Amino acid sequence: MSFDLNRSEDQRQILDAAGALLATGFPVARLREGRPDDLAPLAEFGAFSLSVPEPEGGAGFTLVEEALLHALLGRHLVSPRALAATLAAAVARRAGMADLAAAFAGLERQACLAVASGGDILLLDPANAEMALLFEDRGLALVEIAHAQPEAGLGRSLAVARMPGDAGAVARSDDARVLATADLLVSAQLLGVAEATRDLAVAYAGLRQQFGKPIGAFQAIKHHCANMAIAAEMLSAQLDIAAIALADGRPDAEFQVAALRRLAPRTALANARACVQIHGGIGFSAEADAHHFVKQAHLLSRLGEARPILDLPAPMAPLRPAHERT
Repeated sequence: MSFDLNRSEDQRQILDAAGALLATGFPVARLREGRPDDLAPLAEFGAFSLSVPEPEGGAGFTLVEEALLHALLGRHLVSPRALAATLAAAVARRAGMADLAAAFAGLERQACLAVASGGDILLLDPANAEMALLFEDRGLALVEIAHAQPEAGLGRSLAVARMPGDAGAVARSDDARVLATADLLVSAQLLGVAEATRDLAVAYAGLRQQFGKPIGAFQAIKHHCANMAIAAEMLSAQLDIAAIALADGRPDAEFQVAALRRLAPRTALANARACVQIHGGIGFSAEADAHHFVKQAHLLSRLGEARPILDLPAPMAPLRPAHERT
């Protein structure tokens, strides 16, 4: 089994262009203003239909490029409505609703993410959203937003609203390909969080001084930063392998995606927490950006359930029939 993990010229161009757009329009410091993200520039870039074939109105790239783009979105803490637009379009497309899928991808109709909460549906950053993409245990459902009431959100990071949980589904999908795509893109955004918090911690460790020298010169801080770097690199490699396997239809794709979906939350959360620790007391404050990453990591980690990895054959160990197992 082999994978080519080198970036192609097309991939480099896409990532460079997306990186420049995000650096200009979506700096993390914008979150201090508490305003909803305007996703129109990303829609114009084609971010929400990147892996859709050209005859269907998309850019014609693969899930590999889409995953790499979502890692960048995670780095910049772009509103979860960006993930909702991509996945809502995928669910609608799978349900045969091509016009609705195109409307989601172009933001003519907007969707937000949602999770079940105490019999209700919790809407995440529902600004201007008409529909919600509800993450069920192992399924996705598109539901109309009705009777939503704002409630206390995640600090200054994200608006939250609650609506009754009896909303009927416009479309529902338990298709393996759609769910694997959701797992892949959620994990990609968690990778972005892990990488951004690593970089944020290293930058602060070089800036903050104690006892006449940068705190990054002390062994304990070095160890934290090194662990964060290793963890992010492990997750990045698994994302590449899972995205390539899924895009190519390899027989181990389900296993690779399931492994990725289990690794991503713990990596992002561990890096986000370590970043706050390295910042010290200021890391908990509103004036620092570290707390936004902790909240985003928790939010993304709660989007659906990971597939049980022990139910899947490992790439190098084919699953024996049940009657042969001990």
